[in-house]
Amino acid sequence: MLTRRGWAVAAVAGGALLLGAQFGARSLDAVAGPALVALAAAYVQLRRAPQPELRTRTPEYGFAGETATVSLDFDASAPVAATVRFRADDGLAIPDSEIETTVTDGSLAFAVELRERGVRSVGPVEVVAEDVFGLWRTTYRYPVRRDLVVFPEIHRLRDATELAALRREFGLGGRDRFDQLREYERGDPLRDVHWKTSAKRADADLVVMEFEADERREQVELLAEADGGRADDVAEAAASVAAYLLEAGLAVGLTTPSGRVEPGVGPDHRTEILGHLARLSAGTVGDPRRDDADVAVRGPADADAVRITVGDRTVTFAQLTGGSVGTNETVASGSNHQSASADAGASAFADGGSVGRRIGDRGGGSR
Repeated sequence: MLTRRGWAVAAVAGGALLLGAQFGARSLDAVAGPALVALAAAYVQLRRAPQPELRTRTPEYGFAGETATVSLDFDASAPVAATVRFRADDGLAIPDSEIETTVTDGSLAFAVELRERGVRSVGPVEVVAEDVFGLWRTTYRYPVRRDLVVFPEIHRLRDATELAALRREFGLGGRDRFDQLREYERGDPLRDVHWKTSAKRADADLVVMEFEADERREQVELLAEADGGRADDVAEAAASVAAYLLEAGLAVGLTTPSGRVEPGVGPDHRTEILGHLARLSAGTVGDPRRDDADVAVRGPADADAVRITVGDRTVTFAQLTGGSVGTNETVASGSNHQSASADAGASAFADGGSVGRRIGDRGGGSR
Protein backbone atom coordinates (compact mmCIF):
# COMPACT_ATOMS: atom_id res chain seq x y z
CA MET A 1 0.00 0.00 0.00
CA LEU A 2 1.00 3.60 -0.51
CA THR A 3 2.52 5.64 2.28
CA ARG A 4 1.42 9.21 2.92
CA ARG A 5 4.34 10.36 0.82
CA GLY A 6 3.31 7.92 -1.89
CA TRP A 7 -0.25 9.27 -1.89
CA ALA A 8 1.09 12.80 -2.18
CA VAL A 9 3.31 11.87 -5.14
CA ALA A 10 0.45 9.98 -6.77
CA ALA A 11 -1.86 12.98 -6.32
CA VAL A 12 0.70 15.33 -7.86
CA ALA A 13 1.23 12.97 -10.80
CA GLY A 14 -2.51 12.51 -11.34
CA GLY A 15 -3.16 16.24 -11.20
CA ALA A 16 -0.33 16.93 -13.61
CA LEU A 17 -1.70 14.37 -16.06
CA LEU A 18 -5.18 15.89 -15.94
CA LEU A 19 -3.89 19.40 -16.46
CA GLY A 20 -1.57 18.25 -19.24
CA ALA A 21 -4.42 16.46 -21.01
CA GLN A 22 -6.61 19.50 -20.77
CA PHE A 23 -4.15 22.26 -21.60
CA GLY A 24 -1.34 20.37 -23.33
CA ALA A 25 1.34 21.86 -21.14
CA ARG A 26 4.59 19.95 -21.61
CA SER A 27 5.93 21.26 -18.31
CA LEU A 28 3.18 19.45 -16.47
CA ASP A 29 4.02 16.21 -18.32
CA ALA A 30 7.61 16.67 -17.17
CA VAL A 31 6.32 16.58 -13.58
CA ALA A 32 3.96 13.65 -14.07
CA GLY A 33 6.46 11.43 -15.90
CA PRO A 34 9.18 11.25 -13.18
CA ALA A 35 6.53 10.89 -10.46
CA LEU A 36 4.94 7.89 -12.18
CA VAL A 37 8.33 6.33 -12.84
CA ALA A 38 9.26 6.74 -9.18
CA LEU A 39 6.00 5.14 -8.07
CA ALA A 40 6.43 2.22 -10.45
CA ALA A 41 10.09 1.66 -9.60
CA ALA A 42 9.40 1.76 -5.87
CA TYR A 43 6.54 -0.71 -6.23
CA VAL A 44 8.64 -3.17 -8.21
CA GLN A 45 11.56 -2.85 -5.79
CA LEU A 46 9.38 -3.64 -2.79
CA ARG A 47 7.47 -6.46 -4.48
CA ARG A 48 10.64 -8.20 -5.61
CA ALA A 49 12.26 -8.08 -2.19
CA PRO A 50 11.64 -11.41 -0.41
CA GLN A 51 10.42 -11.44 3.16
CA PRO A 52 13.37 -11.53 5.58
CA GLU A 53 13.72 -14.70 7.61
CA LEU A 54 13.47 -14.35 11.37
CA ARG A 55 14.82 -16.32 14.30
CA THR A 56 14.18 -15.26 17.89
CA ARG A 57 16.37 -15.82 20.93
CA THR A 58 14.48 -15.62 24.21
CA PRO A 59 15.75 -16.45 27.71
CA GLU A 60 13.95 -19.39 29.29
CA TYR A 61 13.36 -17.60 32.56
CA GLY A 62 14.04 -14.50 34.63
CA PHE A 63 13.05 -12.92 37.92
CA ALA A 64 10.23 -10.46 38.48
CA GLY A 65 11.70 -6.98 38.59
CA GLU A 66 14.49 -7.78 36.16
CA THR A 67 14.86 -6.83 32.50
CA ALA A 68 15.42 -9.57 29.94
CA THR A 69 16.79 -9.17 26.43
CA VAL A 70 15.06 -10.77 23.45
CA SER A 71 17.06 -10.85 20.22
CA LEU A 72 15.53 -10.90 16.76
CA ASP A 73 17.96 -12.35 14.22
CA PHE A 74 17.06 -11.38 10.65
CA ASP A 75 18.35 -12.92 7.45
CA ALA A 76 17.57 -10.58 4.55
CA SER A 77 18.73 -10.99 0.96
CA ALA A 78 18.81 -7.19 0.59
CA PRO A 79 18.70 -4.39 3.17
CA VAL A 80 15.26 -2.88 3.65
CA ALA A 81 14.16 0.14 5.64
CA ALA A 82 11.49 -0.92 8.10
CA THR A 83 9.75 -0.38 11.40
CA VAL A 84 9.97 -3.48 13.61
CA ARG A 85 7.17 -3.92 16.14
CA PHE A 86 7.43 -6.38 19.00
CA ARG A 87 4.60 -7.40 21.32
CA ALA A 88 4.37 -9.25 24.64
CA ASP A 89 1.77 -10.56 27.08
CA ASP A 90 0.38 -8.71 30.05
CA GLY A 91 2.83 -8.87 32.93
CA LEU A 92 5.67 -7.94 30.56
CA ALA A 93 6.50 -4.48 29.30
CA ILE A 94 8.58 -3.38 26.31
CA PRO A 95 9.59 0.29 26.72
CA ASP A 96 10.59 0.60 23.06
CA SER A 97 8.25 -1.75 21.24
CA GLU A 98 8.80 -0.08 17.83
CA ILE A 99 12.22 0.44 16.31
CA GLU A 100 12.91 2.13 12.99
CA THR A 101 15.90 0.45 11.44
CA THR A 102 17.35 -1.14 8.34
CA VAL A 103 16.61 -4.84 8.35
CA THR A 104 19.61 -6.77 7.13
CA ASP A 105 21.67 -9.77 8.24
CA GLY A 106 22.02 -9.04 11.94
CA SER A 107 20.35 -8.89 15.32
CA LEU A 108 17.90 -6.46 16.84
CA ALA A 109 17.55 -6.46 20.63
CA PHE A 110 14.46 -5.57 22.64
CA ALA A 111 14.51 -4.97 26.39
CA VAL A 112 11.60 -6.72 28.12
CA GLU A 113 10.68 -5.73 31.67
CA LEU A 114 9.53 -8.72 33.74
CA ARG A 115 6.87 -7.11 35.89
CA GLU A 116 4.72 -10.00 37.09
CA ARG A 117 5.36 -13.59 38.11
CA GLY A 118 4.05 -16.34 35.83
CA VAL A 119 4.50 -17.97 32.46
CA ARG A 120 4.43 -15.15 29.91
CA SER A 121 4.82 -15.05 26.15
CA VAL A 122 6.71 -12.69 23.89
CA GLY A 123 5.65 -12.13 20.31
CA PRO A 124 4.36 -11.79 17.65
CA VAL A 125 6.68 -9.69 15.50
CA GLU A 126 5.62 -7.31 12.76
CA VAL A 127 7.94 -5.72 10.19
CA VAL A 128 6.60 -2.79 8.16
CA ALA A 129 8.99 -2.41 5.22
CA GLU A 130 9.25 0.55 2.84
CA ASP A 131 10.99 1.12 -0.48
CA VAL A 132 14.00 3.40 -0.74
CA PHE A 133 11.81 6.39 -1.66
CA GLY A 134 9.32 5.78 1.13
CA LEU A 135 6.40 5.61 -1.31
CA TRP A 136 5.16 2.06 -0.74
CA ARG A 137 4.98 -0.15 2.32
CA THR A 138 4.25 -3.77 2.98
CA THR A 139 3.82 -5.62 6.26
CA TYR A 140 5.48 -8.91 7.15
CA ARG A 141 3.93 -10.72 10.09
CA TYR A 142 5.75 -13.37 12.08
CA PRO A 143 3.38 -15.31 14.39
CA VAL A 144 6.18 -16.34 16.74
CA ARG A 145 5.37 -16.94 20.40
CA ARG A 146 8.01 -17.81 22.96
CA ASP A 147 7.33 -18.61 26.60
CA LEU A 148 9.31 -16.84 29.28
CA VAL A 149 8.94 -18.07 32.87
CA VAL A 150 9.05 -15.19 35.35
CA PHE A 151 10.21 -16.36 38.77
CA PRO A 152 9.07 -14.65 41.97
CA GLU A 153 11.45 -12.15 43.52
CA ILE A 154 13.84 -13.58 46.09
CA HIS A 155 14.37 -11.47 49.19
CA ARG A 156 17.32 -11.75 51.49
CA LEU A 157 16.49 -13.34 54.85
CA ARG A 158 18.56 -11.33 57.26
CA ASP A 159 16.80 -10.74 60.58
CA ALA A 160 19.16 -12.45 63.05
CA THR A 161 16.62 -12.43 65.87
CA GLU A 162 14.02 -14.42 63.99
CA LEU A 163 16.58 -16.76 62.44
CA ALA A 164 17.96 -17.53 65.90
CA ALA A 165 14.45 -18.40 67.03
CA LEU A 166 13.96 -20.71 64.03
CA ARG A 167 17.33 -22.43 64.06
CA ARG A 168 16.31 -24.83 66.81
CA GLU A 169 13.93 -26.43 64.32
CA PHE A 170 16.65 -27.41 61.86
CA GLY A 171 19.91 -29.27 61.99
CA LEU A 172 22.55 -29.79 59.37
CA GLY A 173 23.75 -33.37 59.27
CA GLY A 174 27.01 -34.55 60.77
CA ARG A 175 30.24 -35.01 58.87
CA ASP A 176 30.48 -37.61 56.14
CA ARG A 177 32.15 -40.91 56.97
CA PHE A 178 35.94 -40.81 57.38
CA ASP A 179 37.86 -42.15 54.39
CA GLN A 180 41.58 -41.42 54.66
CA LEU A 181 44.33 -38.99 55.68
CA ARG A 182 46.20 -36.95 53.11
CA GLU A 183 48.57 -34.02 52.94
CA TYR A 184 47.16 -30.56 53.38
CA GLU A 185 46.40 -28.67 50.20
CA ARG A 186 45.83 -24.97 49.91
CA GLY A 187 42.17 -24.18 50.40
CA ASP A 188 41.41 -27.11 52.73
CA PRO A 189 39.38 -25.97 55.75
CA LEU A 190 41.31 -25.97 59.01
CA ARG A 191 38.53 -27.94 60.67
CA ASP A 192 39.63 -30.95 58.59
CA VAL A 193 43.21 -30.84 59.87
CA HIS A 194 44.08 -33.94 61.92
CA TRP A 195 46.26 -32.21 64.50
CA LYS A 196 47.35 -35.35 66.35
CA THR A 197 48.81 -36.97 63.24
CA SER A 198 50.25 -33.68 61.98
CA ALA A 199 52.17 -33.22 65.23
CA LYS A 200 53.89 -36.58 64.77
CA ARG A 201 55.26 -35.74 61.33
CA ALA A 202 58.91 -34.79 61.26
CA ASP A 203 58.48 -32.46 58.31
CA ALA A 204 55.82 -30.49 60.22
CA ASP A 205 53.46 -30.70 57.24
CA LEU A 206 49.78 -30.71 58.07
CA VAL A 207 47.56 -33.71 57.42
CA VAL A 208 43.84 -33.44 56.75
CA MET A 209 41.01 -35.90 57.03
CA GLU A 210 39.16 -36.84 53.86
CA PHE A 211 35.61 -38.09 54.03
CA GLU A 212 33.58 -40.37 51.83
CA ALA A 213 31.01 -38.72 49.62
CA ASP A 214 27.55 -39.01 51.16
CA GLU A 215 24.65 -38.13 48.89
CA ARG A 216 22.21 -38.12 51.78
CA ARG A 217 21.39 -34.66 53.01
CA GLU A 218 19.17 -33.04 55.53
CA GLN A 219 15.71 -32.73 54.01
CA VAL A 220 13.13 -30.01 54.59
CA GLU A 221 9.59 -30.18 53.28
CA LEU A 222 8.20 -26.79 52.28
CA LEU A 223 4.46 -26.16 51.91
CA ALA A 224 3.01 -23.13 50.11
CA GLU A 225 -0.68 -22.30 49.86
CA ALA A 226 -2.61 -19.08 49.40
CA ASP A 227 -6.11 -17.73 49.52
CA GLY A 228 -7.49 -15.78 46.58
CA GLY A 229 -5.43 -12.74 45.72
CA ARG A 230 -2.42 -13.80 47.82
CA ALA A 231 -0.67 -16.19 45.43
CA ASP A 232 1.99 -13.66 44.37
CA ASP A 233 2.90 -12.82 47.98
CA VAL A 234 3.11 -16.48 48.96
CA ALA A 235 5.19 -17.38 45.90
CA GLU A 236 7.64 -14.61 46.73
CA ALA A 237 7.96 -15.71 50.36
CA ALA A 238 8.25 -19.42 49.51
CA ALA A 239 10.89 -18.72 46.86
CA SER A 240 12.97 -16.72 49.34
CA VAL A 241 12.74 -19.39 52.04
CA ALA A 242 13.50 -22.21 49.57
CA ALA A 243 16.54 -20.41 48.16
CA TYR A 244 17.80 -19.73 51.66
CA LEU A 245 17.48 -23.36 52.75
CA LEU A 246 19.10 -24.66 49.57
CA GLU A 247 22.06 -22.32 50.01
CA ALA A 248 22.33 -23.50 53.63
CA GLY A 249 22.96 -27.04 52.35
CA LEU A 250 19.53 -28.55 52.89
CA ALA A 251 17.58 -30.65 50.41
CA VAL A 252 14.23 -28.96 49.85
CA GLY A 253 10.96 -30.52 48.73
CA LEU A 254 8.00 -28.34 47.78
CA THR A 255 4.27 -29.02 47.89
CA THR A 256 1.69 -26.57 46.54
CA PRO A 257 -1.93 -26.80 45.38
CA SER A 258 -0.51 -27.11 41.85
CA GLY A 259 1.59 -30.18 42.58
CA ARG A 260 4.89 -31.24 44.08
CA VAL A 261 8.63 -31.01 43.57
CA GLU A 262 10.55 -33.88 45.14
CA PRO A 263 13.44 -33.03 47.50
CA GLY A 264 16.74 -32.22 45.90
CA VAL A 265 19.72 -29.90 45.85
CA GLY A 266 21.77 -27.91 43.39
CA PRO A 267 21.16 -25.15 40.83
CA ASP A 268 18.89 -27.24 38.60
CA HIS A 269 16.69 -28.15 41.54
CA ARG A 270 16.54 -24.51 42.58
CA THR A 271 15.39 -23.60 39.08
CA GLU A 272 12.74 -26.34 39.21
CA ILE A 273 11.37 -25.02 42.50
CA LEU A 274 11.28 -21.43 41.26
CA GLY A 275 9.58 -22.53 38.04
CA HIS A 276 6.94 -24.36 40.08
CA LEU A 277 6.37 -21.27 42.23
CA ALA A 278 6.09 -19.15 39.08
CA ARG A 279 2.97 -21.19 38.29
CA LEU A 280 1.56 -21.13 41.83
CA SER A 281 -2.17 -20.37 42.00
CA ALA A 282 -4.51 -19.85 44.92
CA GLY A 283 -5.68 -22.95 46.74
CA THR A 284 -4.99 -25.25 49.65
CA VAL A 285 -3.16 -28.53 50.06
CA GLY A 286 -4.85 -31.68 51.34
CA ASP A 287 -4.38 -32.71 54.97
CA PRO A 288 -2.13 -35.75 54.32
CA ARG A 289 0.41 -33.65 52.46
CA ARG A 290 0.07 -30.75 54.89
CA ASP A 291 1.02 -33.01 57.80
CA ASP A 292 4.38 -33.78 56.16
CA ALA A 293 5.38 -30.11 55.95
CA ASP A 294 8.31 -28.85 58.01
CA VAL A 295 7.90 -25.24 56.89
CA ALA A 296 4.49 -23.85 55.90
CA VAL A 297 4.14 -20.60 53.97
CA ARG A 298 0.56 -19.36 53.98
CA GLY A 299 -1.23 -16.27 52.74
CA PRO A 300 -4.64 -16.12 54.42
CA ALA A 301 -7.19 -13.70 53.04
CA ASP A 302 -7.92 -12.27 56.50
CA ALA A 303 -4.30 -11.25 57.20
CA ASP A 304 -2.09 -8.59 55.65
CA ALA A 305 1.15 -10.52 56.04
CA VAL A 306 2.30 -13.86 54.72
CA ARG A 307 2.86 -16.23 57.63
CA ILE A 308 5.67 -18.76 57.91
CA THR A 309 5.25 -21.58 60.40
CA VAL A 310 8.07 -23.82 61.59
CA GLY A 311 7.02 -26.33 64.22
CA ASP A 312 4.93 -24.46 66.78
CA ARG A 313 6.36 -21.04 65.93
CA THR A 314 4.84 -18.63 63.41
CA VAL A 315 6.44 -15.45 62.10
CA THR A 316 5.64 -13.08 59.26
CA PHE A 317 7.72 -12.97 56.13
CA ALA A 318 8.52 -9.32 56.84
CA GLN A 319 10.11 -10.39 60.12
CA LEU A 320 12.43 -12.78 58.31
CA THR A 321 13.49 -10.16 55.79
CA GLY A 322 13.96 -7.44 58.37
CA GLY A 323 11.17 -5.43 56.79
CA SER A 324 12.86 -5.32 53.38
CA VAL A 325 9.87 -6.72 51.47
CA GLY A 326 8.61 -4.13 49.02
CA THR A 327 11.98 -2.37 48.84
CA ASN A 328 14.98 -2.88 46.59
CA GLU A 329 16.51 -5.37 49.05
CA THR A 330 16.13 -8.35 46.74
CA VAL A 331 18.49 -10.96 45.43
CA ALA A 332 16.64 -11.93 42.29
CA SER A 333 19.70 -13.39 40.65
CA GLY A 334 20.43 -15.49 43.70
CA SER A 335 24.16 -14.88 43.40
CA ASN A 336 26.43 -12.92 45.73
CA HIS A 337 23.86 -11.61 48.20
CA GLN A 338 22.19 -14.97 48.49
CA SER A 339 25.54 -16.67 49.06
CA ALA A 340 26.23 -14.32 51.94
CA SER A 341 22.83 -15.18 53.33
CA ALA A 342 23.66 -18.85 52.97
CA ASP A 343 26.78 -18.47 55.10
CA ALA A 344 24.63 -17.00 57.82
CA GLY A 345 22.10 -19.77 57.25
CA ALA A 346 24.66 -22.50 57.73
CA SER A 347 25.53 -21.14 61.16
CA ALA A 348 21.93 -20.31 62.00
CA PHE A 349 20.82 -23.90 61.45
CA ALA A 350 23.90 -25.59 62.92
CA ASP A 351 22.54 -26.38 66.38
CA GLY A 352 20.57 -29.43 65.32
CA GLY A 353 16.89 -30.12 65.79
CA SER A 354 13.92 -32.27 65.01
CA VAL A 355 12.68 -31.01 61.67
CA GLY A 356 15.64 -31.63 59.35
CA ARG A 357 15.51 -35.28 58.22
CA ARG A 358 17.67 -37.46 56.01
CA ILE A 359 16.41 -38.04 52.47
CA GLY A 360 16.99 -41.74 53.03
CA ASP A 361 14.65 -41.68 56.05
CA ARG A 362 11.69 -40.54 53.95
CA GLY A 363 12.35 -42.32 50.72
CA GLY A 364 13.25 -39.14 48.80
CA GLY A 365 16.09 -38.77 46.35
CA SER A 366 18.69 -36.21 45.53
CA ARG A 367 18.30 -34.57 42.22
